[in-house]
Amino acid sequence: MFGCCHDAGLGLSQDHAMAARYYRLAADQGLAEAQAALGGCYDEGQGVPQDNALAVHYYRLAADQGIAKAQAALGQCYALGQGLPQSHNEAVRLFRLAADQGLADAQSDVGYCYSLGMGLEQDYYEGARWFRLAANQGIARAQYSLGRCYFAGDGLVQGFEEAARWLRLGADQDHAIGQVMLGKMLVGDGPGYARVPADIPAGAKLLARAAQCAELQFARERIEALAALLRHADQLESPPSGPKQPTCVCPLCIQ
Repeated sequence: MFGCCHDAGLGLSQDHAMAARYYRLAADQGLAEAQAALGGCYDEGQGVPQDNALAVHYYRLAADQGIAKAQAALGQCYALGQGLPQSHNEAVRLFRLAADQGLADAQSDVGYCYSLGMGLEQDYYEGARWFRLAANQGIARAQYSLGRCYFAGDGLVQGFEEAARWLRLGADQDHAIGQVMLGKMLVGDGPGYARVPADIPAGAKLLARAAQCAELQFARERIEALAALLRHADQLESPPSGPKQPTCVCPLCIQ
């Protein structure tokens, strides 16, 4: 209780070191939620020195008691080989345990595993199904992924309006790659993207927002240049007539 209050600054001064101290006191008594929280502290270096091995230790203690967030976090450690040897099979097992408890982030992780064939046989249908479960709970990365599935026709019937709808939900939560992909759709930038009614101002705004994301710095100049060009455009040139299938579904294929 005190750990959570210090962590969030609820009724007490925010003090991550003090929060970690209280989490440890409770974790050492076997309280699973505190073990999971302390694992997060070590994972992020919040209130304690960052330590992957200790993060794994406390995540595992909590995961073994059925704490979904700890199972998902430990799964991420296995997926990345962070604090222990990498094992995609073990990552999938843990993601599934958490996902079956309804944890939306873990459901999205299971979707990625199916889509990529990571730790199990690749299955786009199952990937889309798990993405939808997470997307319906408001997880931005799952909304983007489901939109991408609709765009490419991976695991479900291809539909560009549905793609745009899900991409917009993720973009509204500042999912930067989703902003790029939806922005490109709205301005018809590149093969296969001119599939929804054009809206240059909205597309330019999305691209400008995405350009501020640190994760997309490698593409920032290209995105900013495109956004600036579109802001001053009077109208969108008509896309080539006739049916044309998307030739690239990568939202960062913008060079």
